[in-house]
Amino acid sequence: MSVQQAIAPTIQKVAQQPTVLQPVTSITQQASAQQPSVQQAYAQFSEYPDFRDGDVLVISPTDKTWKLHSTILINASPVIKSILAKYPAAHITKSQREEGWTIKWKLAMIDEPDAEHVDPDGLIFKTFKIPDRKGNISSFEMPRNANGLGAKPQYNKLYDNFFKCLYNINPDFTNDPNDPEAREYITEALTLIEAAQYLEAIPAVRVAVEANLLRLNTVLWNHICSRPDAWVHAAARLQSPLIFREAMLHIVGCFHLRGVINEELLEDLDGKHGVLGRQVWGLIVRKAKELKDKKLRVERRLLEYYPDRMLHKEGESSIPGRAIYSEDIYLWQALMIFRQFCASACLSNYHHRANDSGLAFYRNIASGNYLRPETLGSFYEIFAMTPKGKQRLAQVLELIKDDMKPIVQELLVDRTQGDRGRNAPPLDHLTCVEILEEEFPWYVAPIVETNGDVQMSGAM
Repeated sequence: MSVQQAIAPTIQKVAQQPTVLQPVTSITQQASAQQPSVQQAYAQFSEYPDFRDGDVLVISPTDKTWKLHSTILINASPVIKSILAKYPAAHITKSQREEGWTIKWKLAMIDEPDAEHVDPDGLIFKTFKIPDRKGNISSFEMPRNANGLGAKPQYNKLYDNFFKCLYNINPDFTNDPNDPEAREYITEALTLIEAAQYLEAIPAVRVAVEANLLRLNTVLWNHICSRPDAWVHAAARLQSPLIFREAMLHIVGCFHLRGVINEELLEDLDGKHGVLGRQVWGLIVRKAKELKDKKLRVERRLLEYYPDRMLHKEGESSIPGRAIYSEDIYLWQALMIFRQFCASACLSNYHHRANDSGLAFYRNIASGNYLRPETLGSFYEIFAMTPKGKQRLAQVLELIKDDMKPIVQELLVDRTQGDRGRNAPPLDHLTCVEILEEEFPWYVAPIVETNGDVQMSGAM
Protein backbone atom coordinates (compact mmCIF):
# COMPACT_ATOMS: atom_id res chain seq x y z
CA MET A 1 0.00 0.00 0.00
CA SER A 2 1.40 3.37 -1.00
CA VAL A 3 1.31 6.46 1.20
CA GLN A 4 -1.16 7.96 -1.25
CA GLN A 5 -3.51 4.98 -0.86
CA ALA A 6 -3.11 4.90 2.92
CA ILE A 7 -4.27 8.46 3.45
CA ALA A 8 -7.09 8.33 0.90
CA PRO A 9 -9.94 7.83 3.49
CA THR A 10 -9.05 11.01 5.38
CA ILE A 11 -7.40 13.24 2.98
CA GLN A 12 -8.65 11.71 -0.15
CA LYS A 13 8.55 17.71 -26.95
CA VAL A 14 10.94 15.09 -27.33
CA ALA A 15 13.93 17.18 -28.43
CA GLN A 16 14.79 16.87 -32.10
CA GLN A 17 18.47 17.54 -31.56
CA PRO A 18 20.77 14.76 -32.75
CA THR A 19 21.66 12.29 -30.01
CA VAL A 20 25.22 11.52 -29.26
CA LEU A 21 28.16 11.96 -31.33
CA GLN A 22 31.45 10.79 -29.93
CA PRO A 23 31.99 9.79 -26.26
CA VAL A 24 34.77 11.52 -24.43
CA THR A 25 34.69 11.51 -20.64
CA SER A 26 33.09 9.71 -17.77
CA ILE A 27 30.09 11.00 -15.80
CA THR A 28 32.27 11.68 -12.76
CA GLN A 29 34.74 13.73 -14.76
CA GLN A 30 31.95 15.64 -16.43
CA ALA A 31 30.24 16.39 -13.12
CA SER A 32 33.47 17.67 -11.65
CA ALA A 33 34.28 19.80 -14.67
CA GLN A 34 30.83 21.34 -14.65
CA GLN A 35 30.86 22.52 -11.04
CA PRO A 36 31.26 26.25 -11.86
CA SER A 37 28.27 26.06 -14.21
CA VAL A 38 26.16 24.48 -11.47
CA GLN A 39 27.00 27.27 -9.09
CA GLN A 40 25.91 29.75 -11.75
CA ALA A 41 22.71 27.81 -12.17
CA TYR A 42 21.80 28.41 -8.55
CA ALA A 43 21.80 32.12 -9.30
CA GLN A 44 19.69 31.63 -12.43
CA PHE A 45 16.45 30.19 -11.05
CA SER A 46 14.52 32.29 -13.56
CA GLU A 47 15.84 29.91 -16.23
CA TYR A 48 14.20 26.87 -14.66
CA PRO A 49 13.31 24.43 -16.17
CA ASP A 50 15.43 25.29 -19.21
CA PHE A 51 18.90 26.26 -18.02
CA ARG A 52 21.14 27.61 -20.77
CA ASP A 53 24.08 25.53 -19.57
CA GLY A 54 22.08 22.45 -18.64
CA ASP A 55 23.69 19.27 -19.95
CA VAL A 56 20.90 16.76 -19.29
CA LEU A 57 17.62 16.84 -21.18
CA VAL A 58 14.80 15.06 -19.33
CA ILE A 59 11.80 14.09 -21.46
CA SER A 60 8.40 12.99 -20.15
CA PRO A 61 5.96 10.71 -22.05
CA THR A 62 3.92 13.81 -22.90
CA ASP A 63 7.02 15.54 -24.36
CA LYS A 64 7.44 17.95 -21.45
CA THR A 65 11.14 18.66 -21.06
CA TRP A 66 13.58 19.87 -18.42
CA LYS A 67 17.11 21.01 -19.27
CA LEU A 68 19.05 20.42 -16.06
CA HIS A 69 22.58 19.95 -14.74
CA SER A 70 24.14 16.51 -14.37
CA THR A 71 25.97 17.57 -11.21
CA ILE A 72 22.74 18.46 -9.49
CA LEU A 73 21.07 15.23 -10.58
CA ILE A 74 23.86 12.84 -9.62
CA ASN A 75 24.39 14.53 -6.26
CA ALA A 76 20.70 14.16 -5.50
CA SER A 77 19.98 10.66 -6.77
CA PRO A 78 22.26 7.59 -6.80
CA VAL A 79 19.76 6.00 -9.20
CA ILE A 80 20.16 8.77 -11.77
CA LYS A 81 23.90 8.75 -11.19
CA SER A 82 24.10 5.05 -12.02
CA ILE A 83 22.01 5.56 -15.17
CA LEU A 84 24.20 8.37 -16.44
CA ALA A 85 27.38 6.50 -15.51
CA LYS A 86 26.50 3.72 -17.97
CA TYR A 87 26.66 6.12 -20.90
CA PRO A 88 29.60 8.41 -21.71
CA ALA A 89 28.78 12.04 -22.21
CA ALA A 90 28.27 13.19 -25.78
CA HIS A 91 31.14 15.11 -27.33
CA ILE A 92 30.22 18.69 -28.11
CA THR A 93 32.14 20.24 -30.97
CA LYS A 94 33.38 23.82 -31.03
CA SER A 95 30.73 24.84 -33.55
CA GLN A 96 28.00 23.25 -31.41
CA ARG A 97 29.21 25.14 -28.37
CA GLU A 98 29.18 28.37 -30.33
CA GLU A 99 25.58 27.63 -31.30
CA GLY A 100 24.69 27.16 -27.63
CA TRP A 101 24.50 23.37 -27.65
CA THR A 102 25.15 21.96 -24.16
CA ILE A 103 23.24 18.67 -23.94
CA LYS A 104 25.41 15.62 -23.23
CA TRP A 105 22.74 13.18 -22.04
CA LYS A 106 19.05 12.63 -22.67
CA LEU A 107 16.89 10.96 -20.04
CA ALA A 108 13.48 9.63 -20.98
CA MET A 109 10.87 8.93 -18.30
CA ILE A 110 9.64 5.34 -18.15
CA ASP A 111 7.37 3.54 -15.70
CA GLU A 112 8.94 2.79 -12.32
CA PRO A 113 8.89 -1.06 -12.16
CA ASP A 114 8.95 -1.14 -8.36
CA ALA A 115 5.76 0.95 -8.24
CA GLU A 116 3.66 -1.33 -10.41
CA HIS A 117 1.64 -2.57 -7.42
CA VAL A 118 0.60 0.95 -6.43
CA ASP A 119 0.65 2.60 -9.87
CA PRO A 120 -0.29 -0.10 -12.40
CA ASP A 121 -1.26 2.44 -15.07
CA GLY A 122 2.02 4.33 -14.85
CA LEU A 123 0.34 7.66 -14.19
CA ILE A 124 2.43 8.68 -11.19
CA PHE A 125 5.85 7.17 -10.58
CA LYS A 126 8.64 7.17 -13.14
CA THR A 127 12.29 6.28 -13.46
CA PHE A 128 14.65 7.21 -16.28
CA LYS A 129 16.35 5.61 -19.25
CA ILE A 130 18.85 6.75 -21.88
CA PRO A 131 17.32 6.52 -25.38
CA ASP A 132 19.31 4.62 -28.02
CA ARG A 133 21.46 6.46 -30.55
CA LYS A 134 18.42 7.10 -32.71
CA GLY A 135 16.60 8.68 -29.82
CA ASN A 136 14.26 5.71 -29.35
CA ILE A 137 13.29 4.00 -26.12
CA SER A 138 12.99 0.23 -26.14
CA SER A 139 9.55 -1.14 -25.27
CA PHE A 140 8.11 2.30 -25.94
CA GLU A 141 4.44 2.71 -25.04
CA MET A 142 2.01 5.46 -25.80
CA PRO A 143 1.50 7.83 -22.86
CA ARG A 144 -1.34 6.73 -20.62
CA ASN A 145 -4.58 8.62 -21.14
CA ALA A 146 -3.40 9.84 -24.54
CA ASN A 147 -7.02 10.20 -25.64
CA GLY A 148 -7.96 12.32 -22.63
CA LEU A 149 -10.13 9.63 -21.06
CA GLY A 150 -9.66 8.08 -17.66
CA ALA A 151 -7.37 9.26 -14.89
CA LYS A 152 -4.98 12.06 -15.71
CA PRO A 153 -1.20 11.55 -15.53
CA GLN A 154 0.37 13.09 -12.44
CA TYR A 155 4.02 12.55 -13.27
CA ASN A 156 4.69 15.90 -14.99
CA LYS A 157 3.79 17.94 -11.93
CA LEU A 158 5.26 15.37 -9.54
CA TYR A 159 8.71 15.31 -11.14
CA ASP A 160 8.64 19.04 -11.81
CA ASN A 161 8.29 19.45 -8.04
CA PHE A 162 11.10 16.94 -7.56
CA PHE A 163 13.47 18.87 -9.85
CA LYS A 164 12.49 22.14 -8.18
CA CYS A 165 13.58 20.76 -4.82
CA LEU A 166 17.00 19.94 -6.29
CA TYR A 167 17.43 23.63 -7.13
CA ASN A 168 16.05 24.91 -3.82
CA ILE A 169 12.91 26.14 -5.55
CA ASN A 170 9.75 25.71 -3.53
CA PRO A 171 7.57 22.88 -4.89
CA ASP A 172 4.13 23.77 -6.21
CA PHE A 173 1.53 21.84 -4.20
CA THR A 174 -2.13 22.43 -4.94
CA ASN A 175 -3.48 25.03 -2.53
CA ASP A 176 -7.23 24.89 -3.11
CA PRO A 177 -9.22 27.45 -1.09
CA ASN A 178 -12.23 25.14 -1.41
CA ASP A 179 -10.32 22.37 0.35
CA PRO A 180 -9.83 23.58 3.94
CA GLU A 181 -8.40 20.19 4.92
CA ALA A 182 -5.70 20.46 2.22
CA ARG A 183 -6.20 16.86 1.08
CA GLU A 184 -4.70 17.35 -2.38
CA TYR A 185 -1.86 19.46 -1.00
CA ILE A 186 -0.91 16.75 1.49
CA THR A 187 -1.32 13.95 -1.04
CA GLU A 188 1.05 15.68 -3.46
CA ALA A 189 3.61 16.24 -0.71
CA LEU A 190 3.54 12.61 0.43
CA THR A 191 3.62 11.36 -3.17
CA LEU A 192 6.76 13.44 -3.72
CA ILE A 193 8.39 11.64 -0.79
CA GLU A 194 7.50 8.29 -2.34
CA ALA A 195 8.79 9.33 -5.77
CA ALA A 196 12.04 10.48 -4.21
CA GLN A 197 12.34 7.18 -2.38
CA TYR A 198 12.31 5.24 -5.65
CA LEU A 199 15.19 7.46 -6.82
CA GLU A 200 16.98 7.18 -3.43
CA ALA A 201 16.77 10.96 -3.26
CA ILE A 202 14.75 11.71 -0.13
CA PRO A 203 17.53 13.89 1.35
CA ALA A 204 17.16 16.18 -1.67
CA VAL A 205 13.46 16.85 -1.02
CA ARG A 206 13.34 16.50 2.76
CA VAL A 207 13.66 20.14 3.78
CA ALA A 208 11.18 21.46 1.22
CA VAL A 209 8.52 18.83 1.89
CA GLU A 210 8.76 19.13 5.66
CA ALA A 211 8.60 22.93 5.53
CA ASN A 212 5.53 22.86 3.30
CA LEU A 213 3.77 20.33 5.51
CA LEU A 214 4.53 22.18 8.74
CA ARG A 215 3.16 25.32 7.13
CA LEU A 216 -0.30 23.71 7.39
CA ASN A 217 -0.05 23.80 11.18
CA THR A 218 -3.35 22.70 12.77
CA VAL A 219 -4.60 21.12 9.53
CA LEU A 220 -1.54 18.85 9.48
CA TRP A 221 -1.81 17.88 13.16
CA ASN A 222 -5.51 17.04 12.72
CA HIS A 223 -4.71 14.74 9.79
CA ILE A 224 -1.98 12.99 11.74
CA CYS A 225 -4.28 12.62 14.74
CA SER A 226 -6.97 10.94 12.62
CA ARG A 227 -4.60 8.52 10.81
CA PRO A 228 -1.24 8.33 12.57
CA ASP A 229 -0.62 4.83 11.23
CA ALA A 230 -0.65 6.23 7.68
CA TRP A 231 1.85 8.96 8.56
CA VAL A 232 4.51 7.36 10.71
CA HIS A 233 6.51 5.64 7.94
CA ALA A 234 6.38 8.71 5.70
CA ALA A 235 7.61 10.82 8.62
CA ALA A 236 10.42 8.35 9.29
CA ARG A 237 11.52 8.40 5.64
CA LEU A 238 11.34 12.18 5.72
CA GLN A 239 13.30 12.16 9.00
CA SER A 240 11.01 14.84 10.39
CA PRO A 241 11.25 14.91 14.21
CA LEU A 242 8.03 16.90 14.67
CA ILE A 243 5.87 14.85 12.31
CA PHE A 244 7.32 11.50 13.42
CA ARG A 245 6.92 12.31 17.10
CA GLU A 246 3.33 13.48 16.54
CA ALA A 247 2.38 10.27 14.74
CA MET A 248 4.10 8.13 17.37
CA LEU A 249 2.30 9.85 20.25
CA HIS A 250 -1.09 9.03 18.76
CA ILE A 251 -0.12 5.48 17.77
CA VAL A 252 1.23 4.62 21.21
CA GLY A 253 -1.79 6.19 22.91
CA CYS A 254 -4.13 4.12 20.73
CA PHE A 255 -2.07 0.94 20.72
CA HIS A 256 -4.24 -0.94 23.22
CA LEU A 257 -7.53 0.46 21.90
CA ARG A 258 -9.28 -2.07 19.71
CA GLY A 259 -9.76 -1.25 16.04
CA VAL A 260 -8.31 2.26 16.21
CA ILE A 261 -4.99 1.77 14.43
CA ASN A 262 -4.04 -0.57 11.59
CA GLU A 263 -1.48 -2.84 13.23
CA GLU A 264 -0.99 -4.81 10.00
CA LEU A 265 0.06 -1.61 8.24
CA LEU A 266 2.33 -0.63 11.11
CA GLU A 267 3.92 -4.05 11.52
CA ASP A 268 4.91 -3.90 7.84
CA LEU A 269 4.40 -7.61 7.30
CA ASP A 270 5.01 -7.29 3.56
CA GLY A 271 8.40 -5.72 4.24
CA LYS A 272 7.71 -2.67 2.08
CA HIS A 273 9.56 -0.35 4.46
CA GLY A 274 12.49 -2.71 5.02
CA VAL A 275 14.77 -2.13 7.99
CA LEU A 276 13.15 1.24 8.67
CA GLY A 277 9.74 -0.41 8.99
CA ARG A 278 11.04 -2.93 11.51
CA GLN A 279 12.69 -0.17 13.51
CA VAL A 280 9.49 1.85 13.61
CA TRP A 281 7.44 -1.15 14.69
CA GLY A 282 9.97 -2.04 17.37
CA LEU A 283 9.82 1.49 18.74
CA ILE A 284 6.01 1.41 18.75
CA VAL A 285 5.91 -1.83 20.73
CA ARG A 286 8.55 -0.59 23.15
CA LYS A 287 6.80 2.71 23.78
CA ALA A 288 3.41 1.01 24.18
CA LYS A 289 4.90 -1.18 26.89
CA GLU A 290 6.49 1.90 28.46
CA LEU A 291 3.07 3.57 28.62
CA LYS A 292 1.44 0.49 30.13
CA ASP A 293 4.17 0.22 32.77
CA LYS A 294 3.67 3.88 33.61
CA LYS A 295 -0.05 3.26 34.12
CA LEU A 296 0.66 0.34 36.42
CA ARG A 297 3.06 2.44 38.50
CA VAL A 298 0.48 5.21 38.82
CA GLU A 299 -2.31 2.81 39.83
CA ARG A 300 -0.13 1.14 42.41
CA ARG A 301 0.94 4.48 43.83
CA LEU A 302 -2.70 5.53 44.17
CA LEU A 303 -3.33 2.48 46.33
CA GLU A 304 -0.14 2.79 48.40
CA TYR A 305 0.31 6.53 48.77
CA TYR A 306 0.31 8.17 52.23
CA PRO A 307 0.03 11.97 52.32
CA ASP A 308 2.86 13.70 54.18
CA ARG A 309 0.45 15.12 56.74
CA MET A 310 -0.28 11.57 57.95
CA LEU A 311 3.36 10.58 58.51
CA HIS A 312 4.72 10.60 62.08
CA LYS A 313 8.30 9.50 62.61
CA GLU A 314 10.07 8.68 65.82
CA GLY A 315 12.30 11.45 67.11
CA GLU A 316 15.36 11.34 69.34
CA SER A 317 13.33 12.07 72.42
CA SER A 318 9.74 11.26 71.48
CA ILE A 319 7.61 8.54 69.99
CA PRO A 320 4.21 9.38 68.43
CA GLY A 321 1.47 8.31 70.82
CA ARG A 322 -2.26 7.68 70.74
CA ALA A 323 -3.05 11.34 71.11
CA ILE A 324 -1.26 12.20 67.88
CA TYR A 325 -2.84 9.38 65.88
CA SER A 326 -6.29 10.07 67.28
CA GLU A 327 -6.14 13.47 65.62
CA ASP A 328 -5.70 11.70 62.28
CA ILE A 329 -8.88 9.64 62.51
CA TYR A 330 -10.63 11.58 59.76
CA LEU A 331 -7.55 11.36 57.56
CA TRP A 332 -7.48 7.57 57.94
CA GLN A 333 -11.19 7.32 57.21
CA ALA A 334 -10.84 9.52 54.11
CA LEU A 335 -7.82 7.54 52.89
CA MET A 336 -9.69 4.27 53.37
CA ILE A 337 -12.67 5.58 51.41
CA PHE A 338 -10.38 6.72 48.57
CA ARG A 339 -8.55 3.38 48.43
CA GLN A 340 -11.83 1.52 48.37
CA PHE A 341 -12.92 3.68 45.46
CA CYS A 342 -9.71 2.87 43.57
CA ALA A 343 -9.85 -0.82 44.37
CA SER A 344 -13.45 -1.02 43.18
CA ALA A 345 -12.51 0.76 39.94
CA CYS A 346 -9.64 -1.67 39.33
CA LEU A 347 -11.76 -4.74 40.07
CA SER A 348 -14.38 -3.38 37.65
CA ASN A 349 -11.68 -2.99 34.96
CA TYR A 350 -12.00 0.78 34.80
CA HIS A 351 -8.20 1.06 35.02
CA HIS A 352 -5.59 0.30 32.31
CA ARG A 353 -7.64 -2.70 31.13
CA ALA A 354 -10.70 -0.60 30.36
CA ASN A 355 -11.91 -0.11 26.79
CA ASP A 356 -10.42 3.39 26.92
CA SER A 357 -7.21 2.08 28.55
CA GLY A 358 -8.12 3.84 31.79
CA LEU A 359 -8.31 7.36 30.36
CA ALA A 360 -11.64 8.25 32.03
CA PHE A 361 -10.43 6.89 35.38
CA TYR A 362 -7.21 8.94 35.31
CA ARG A 363 -9.06 12.08 34.24
CA ASN A 364 -11.57 11.53 37.01
CA ILE A 365 -8.83 11.37 39.63
CA ALA A 366 -7.21 14.50 38.19
CA SER A 367 -10.49 16.44 38.21
CA GLY A 368 -11.47 15.49 41.77
CA ASN A 369 -15.05 15.14 40.56
CA TYR A 370 -15.81 11.93 42.47
CA LEU A 371 -16.62 10.84 46.03
CA ARG A 372 -18.69 13.96 46.51
CA PRO A 373 -20.46 14.39 49.89
CA GLU A 374 -23.83 13.39 48.43
CA THR A 375 -22.39 10.07 47.23
CA LEU A 376 -21.27 8.94 50.71
CA GLY A 377 -24.73 7.87 51.91
CA SER A 378 -23.90 4.16 52.01
CA PHE A 379 -20.82 4.88 54.10
CA TYR A 380 -22.80 6.88 56.65
CA GLU A 381 -25.37 4.09 56.91
CA ILE A 382 -22.64 1.87 58.36
CA PHE A 383 -20.55 4.52 60.08
CA ALA A 384 -23.03 7.00 61.49
CA MET A 385 -21.76 10.53 62.10
CA THR A 386 -23.05 13.82 63.32
CA PRO A 387 -23.55 16.59 60.74
CA LYS A 388 -20.36 18.21 61.99
CA GLY A 389 -18.45 14.92 61.66
CA LYS A 390 -19.73 14.46 58.09
CA GLN A 391 -18.65 17.98 57.23
CA ARG A 392 -15.21 17.38 58.69
CA LEU A 393 -14.80 14.06 56.83
CA ALA A 394 -15.85 15.67 53.54
CA GLN A 395 -13.24 18.39 54.02
CA VAL A 396 -10.49 15.91 54.75
CA LEU A 397 -11.53 13.73 51.82
CA GLU A 398 -11.04 16.74 49.53
CA LEU A 399 -7.53 17.08 50.93
CA ILE A 400 -6.80 13.42 50.14
CA LYS A 401 -8.20 13.83 46.62
CA ASP A 402 -6.03 16.89 46.08
CA ASP A 403 -2.99 14.90 47.17
CA MET A 404 -3.77 12.26 44.53
CA LYS A 405 -4.09 14.64 41.58
CA PRO A 406 -0.34 15.05 40.96
CA ILE A 407 0.09 11.26 40.88
CA VAL A 408 -1.99 10.86 37.70
CA GLN A 409 -0.86 14.12 36.15
CA GLU A 410 2.12 12.52 34.39
CA LEU A 411 -0.31 10.37 32.41
CA LEU A 412 -2.36 13.37 31.31
CA VAL A 413 0.48 15.46 29.89
CA ASP A 414 -0.33 16.30 26.27
CA ARG A 415 2.86 16.31 24.21
CA THR A 416 1.15 16.74 20.83
CA GLN A 417 1.41 19.83 18.64
CA GLY A 418 -2.31 20.13 17.84
CA ASP A 419 -4.28 23.07 19.18
CA ARG A 420 -7.77 21.69 19.68
CA GLY A 421 -9.22 24.88 21.11
CA ARG A 422 -11.09 25.45 24.34
CA ASN A 423 -14.40 24.04 23.07
CA ALA A 424 -12.99 21.07 21.18
CA PRO A 425 -13.55 17.62 22.67
CA PRO A 426 -10.50 16.11 24.41
CA LEU A 427 -8.54 13.31 22.78
CA ASP A 428 -9.76 9.78 23.42
CA HIS A 429 -6.26 8.48 24.17
CA LEU A 430 -3.19 9.38 26.19
CA THR A 431 -0.36 11.37 24.59
CA CYS A 432 2.12 11.50 27.46
CA VAL A 433 4.93 9.24 26.22
CA GLU A 434 8.25 10.89 25.52
CA ILE A 435 9.85 10.12 22.15
CA LEU A 436 13.49 11.10 22.58
CA GLU A 437 15.72 12.24 19.73
CA GLU A 438 18.09 9.32 20.23
CA GLU A 439 15.14 6.95 19.78
CA PHE A 440 14.37 8.11 16.24
CA PRO A 441 14.99 5.27 13.75
CA TRP A 442 17.37 7.46 11.74
CA TYR A 443 19.38 8.70 14.73
CA VAL A 444 23.14 8.40 14.41
CA ALA A 445 25.36 9.62 17.23
CA PRO A 446 28.21 11.69 15.82
CA ILE A 447 31.79 10.89 16.62
CA VAL A 448 33.49 13.67 18.54
CA GLU A 449 37.24 13.77 18.95
CA THR A 450 38.61 15.21 22.19
CA ASN A 451 42.34 15.17 22.96
CA GLY A 452 42.90 12.37 20.55
CA ASP A 453 40.17 10.19 22.07
CA VAL A 454 37.03 9.36 20.14
CA GLN A 455 33.77 9.79 22.01
CA MET A 456 30.12 9.46 21.01
CA SER A 457 28.04 12.49 21.76
CA GLY A 458 24.80 14.14 20.64
CA ALA A 459 22.83 13.58 17.49
CA MET A 460 23.24 14.32 13.84
